[in-house]
Amino acid sequence: TSIVFEMYKSIHTSISLLLKNNDEMPNGSNHGLTPQSAERIRWAHDIPYYVRPAIPALFNLLNSALRWASLVYIDASVAEMLISGLELTLSVVAARVIRKRMVSRSRWVGVVIVAVGVVVIERANNWKHQQQQEEEQPDDVDGVEASNNNENDNNHSSSNVTRSGAQNVTIGVILIILQSILSVLQDIGEEIFMQATTFPAMMMLGMEGLYGFVIGLIIYATIGNKFGIEDIDDTISMLTNNATLRWWLLGLPLLFLLTGIFNIKATEVTSAMTRNVWKNLRTVLVWSIALCIFYLGN
Repeated sequence: TSIVFEMYKSIHTSISLLLKNNDEMPNGSNHGLTPQSAERIRWAHDIPYYVRPAIPALFNLLNSALRWASLVYIDASVAEMLISGLELTLSVVAARVIRKRMVSRSRWVGVVIVAVGVVVIERANNWKHQQQQEEEQPDDVDGVEASNNNENDNNHSSSNVTRSGAQNVTIGVILIILQSILSVLQDIGEEIFMQATTFPAMMMLGMEGLYGFVIGLIIYATIGNKFGIEDIDDTISMLTNNATLRWWLLGLPLLFLLTGIFNIKATEVTSAMTRNVWKNLRTVLVWSIALCIFYLGN
């Protein structure tokens, strides 16, 4: 209900702006801001102009790495629900703590409901993986004597399999929590720099990408092979021999560019908190596609 209400307010605001036919878009949402809010972010003006995008760029680089890594351990549909719910909850907390934005009681109630939903989703997903691991445990039916001799070994092996599956899910959840924290810090950083210091949105996006590319390239080239992050030689070989991967490598950054433009413009004219409300629609899309793939595949 809170999400639908926030979407309604955003749509109503957008329509009002269009009807006014103003040439300038608003410099963010002033809802809930107080004199303490301006005092709280006074530090943003002391940061050199071209250094400002480096702060959200670093958060973006780290949260992107954690997001991709989490998908190794947890389903994409579940990850989207956890990420959207956590980012929505944490963005409200960040707006209150960092930006000193006043938050209504109804919004806090919505945050609590979303937080409870996130916990239920995580517990249900963990239980599902435990059930799957138990069903996949090997059964030894070669004979009573062999069964008796191998009973302890089978129990130990089954316990290890179940424990391994639970550990993978736990690792995925931890990565998602860390990713959500960094993503919210990126969003609130972009909001502060664009709205408090009037930093241009498109320049913020471009310089974030430039900083992230340079930092990521240095990390990739220096420690990629050493810590098992990436087998660079194998990656180059795959790209050389697979044309589909090359097209994917070209197309994916363009998709990220479009997503980044919409995200950064949404933050510029509203707030990081409102942006994270709207991002829940992505969860609906991911789940719809996942369900279609599941049922059509079967």
